[in-house]
Amino acid sequence: MPILDEAWLMRAEETLEEAEVRRRRLSDLSYDLIRACGLAVSALQRQDQRSEELVEKARQLHAGLLQEIKRTPEFLQSDEEAAFSEFAEAYSLHVLLKEGKLPPPEEFYNPESFILGLADLIGELKRNVVSRLMAGDASTAMKEFAWMEELFDGISRFEYPRSIARGLKHKLDVDRHLIEDARDVLVRSVLPLERRDRPLEGSA
Repeated sequence: MPILDEAWLMRAEETLEEAEVRRRRLSDLSYDLIRACGLAVSALQRQDQRSEELVEKARQLHAGLLQEIKRTPEFLQSDEEAAFSEFAEAYSLHVLLKEGKLPPPEEFYNPESFILGLADLIGELKRNVVSRLMAGDASTAMKEFAWMEELFDGISRFEYPRSIARGLKHKLDVDRHLIEDARDVLVRSVLPLERRDRPLEGSA
């Protein structure tokens, strides 16, 4: 007499196959979102006219991934977490450059993804600072450097416990060096200009 119920085995097989299909769907969506966010960030840095279109595509993919996760939260893995933080970085950069403020945190999957995205945003702002200086726009460079410092000061409070925002400590260590590098670039670039524009002592 069989000790396994064939009907149960068939039901289990069907359930696991459905789970595998959902898992693949989430993995594909996560990959597409990460790729779309990378393209959007690159376009934003280049001030490419297609940046709006690329950001919108990322938003749609983000909405699709959110919808899938709400249906099957038990399938949330590191790929999806990475995709959510990548979107937080890209969309925050877009809104910050366009409006001078960050988007509402409620637009993102959870506080952790928003915080991790902001940690990565500091690196993108550093690239912007250098680009602004190369273009001769020192005032915008200084404004964006101030954003870097404000972001770092704000999210540093979440460095511990590490289990809550995994990877944040490493990101903050990197950000600390990025801020110091940006400060050095600003000092070397902006101060000489200020001294050059300042009237010499004794001159009429």
